[in-house]
Amino acid sequence: MQAEDRIIHFSAELIHAPQAQKKDALQRLYYELTQTKAAYDGSDFTVPGQARFYSRRGTKTQSICLFLPDRVLLVEEWADVPLSSFLDRVREVAERTLAARGIDKYLAHAATIRSTFALTHFDDARVFLLDHVCGQEGIIGPYFQRPVAVGGLRFVLPETHEHNGMLSVLIESWRHSRNEVFVEVKGVFGRKTVGPGESDIVIENIRAVREFIASNIYPYLNQHDEPKEAENE
Repeated sequence: MQAEDRIIHFSAELIHAPQAQKKDALQRLYYELTQTKAAYDGSDFTVPGQARFYSRRGTKTQSICLFLPDRVLLVEEWADVPLSSFLDRVREVAERTLAARGIDKYLAHAATIRSTFALTHFDDARVFLLDHVCGQEGIIGPYFQRPVAVGGLRFVLPETHEHNGMLSVLIESWRHSRNEVFVEVKGVFGRKTVGPGESDIVIENIRAVREFIASNIYPYLNQHDEPKEAENE
């Protein structure tokens, strides 16, 4: 399996007590962000309770900051920026939103990263995951009696004393490329609230989600991506 995955999505949710949105405060926040590396190209206040800042690049790539009554959602879709740039944006938005909206703390936060891994010894990720990893060859078809477009595995890893945050893990064949495995990890963190000057708590947990993909999911999948001759030795 290719050691370098391709990250296609970053997102973070910053959850707080419900708060009425004030358009003028968010307009000032938008202007403040234009003076930083976290600037967006436009804003939209037309949907009540769902103000958004956004940037679009090309046909698919976009950056969004969505303000809902009880949270702020930051998204990099079809990401063309490195994790470091996303973290800079999260830090700026997290700190400035507290002040702009009069929020004393974030009660919880979540982070989602999606990426793809290219297989080395298999040309079909469905065969790799369902038949090879899960041992379902010849078992699914007689019962479902329809082709499988996408298949894979899902895990929920609860928070423990040793491990911060609950992780939801999705591993499946990727519909956009036959030989790539799609991976999504979402971490939900509520052990510590995050107040002014404490955004590094969020940053470190986003990094932890990224590290789980690189240090845990990659070796888990890579152990199965071996030449077929090796299976019979």
